[in-house]
This record gives sequence, structure tokens and C-alpha cells, in this order.
Amino acid sequence: MNQITTVGVDLAKDLIVACAADATGHTQFYKRFGFHSFAAWAANLPPCTIAMEACSSAHYWARTLSALGHKVKLLAPDLVKPFRKSPAAKNDRNDAQAILITALQPDMRFVSVKSLEQQSILAVHRMREGWKSERTALSTGCGGCWPNLASGSGARQRLWLEGFRN
Repeated sequence: MNQITTVGVDLAKDLIVACAADATGHTQFYKRFGFHSFAAWAANLPPCTIAMEACSSAHYWARTLSALGHKVKLLAPDLVKPFRKSPAAKNDRNDAQAILITALQPDMRFVSVKSLEQQSILAVHRMREGWKSERTALSTGCGGCWPNLASGSGARQRLWLEGFRN
């Protein structure tokens, strides 16, 4: 078997699929792993380039694999999509191969690996944006109810406002 130089990795919910290629770009093998067995396999793999689609778990794996001496490239999912064999044949194996083919392209753009601190800050910002949109939705909904109450008596308005205090 030729020396593995590039590995395309598809990170799924329950397993990880790897597609490995040699220096000429020819696919050498596909392997399916659990999370623990993938880490052990990568530790025994000679240093090479490992490519993955960028997601929150990809940043964790990128930090882990970089610590093992591998060069990690994260790809935006939009850049991988054109290299899939067909939309009808979407599975983990084909996704891993598409990631590998995308990583081998000469002028490809890659996503930078985020540190744990950067990911934590992004999570806080996303939660805050979600709360802001929920607040806006609630205030819009309340504003939609107010004209119906304004046409009635003051007792109806007091009853409605009392519901917010309880």
C-alpha cells in the first residue's frame, strides 16, 4: 500500500468515516470508526493532511489531530457540495470522498481552526441573538393584541396586564 498523504473525514452523529489517498490523489481505502477508535487510528497514522467539513465538533477534532502532528484543513460545507457524486447517493462514504477531493483542489479556501475560547464566545453570541429574536417576537405578538384591548374598557386592560405580573 502506498503512503497515505491526505485523509478526508466525514464526522457523523454516531461514527466517523475516513477516505485516504496517496500522493497521486488515488483513493487507497475507506474506514468506518467510532469516536475512540478514530482517535487511536489517527495517533498511529504517520503525519499527513486530514480534511473535514467545518462544524463545532470539527474544531475539537482539528485541535486533537493537530496535537498528534497532523495538518488539519477545515472546509466550508458549501465548497464540498459540488464534489459529491450525486445528491441521490448522499451517504457518509461518499461525503468522506467528496471532502477528500475538495481538499486536494489546488486553490481551495479553508476555515481557520477555532480555539475552545473562541467557540465559547461564539456560543454566547448565538444564544444572545436567539434571545433578542425571541424578545422581538414576543413584543410584536403583544403589540398585535393591544389594539383589541384598547377598544374595550380599562378593566380588560388591567386584567391583561395583571397576567404579566403573575
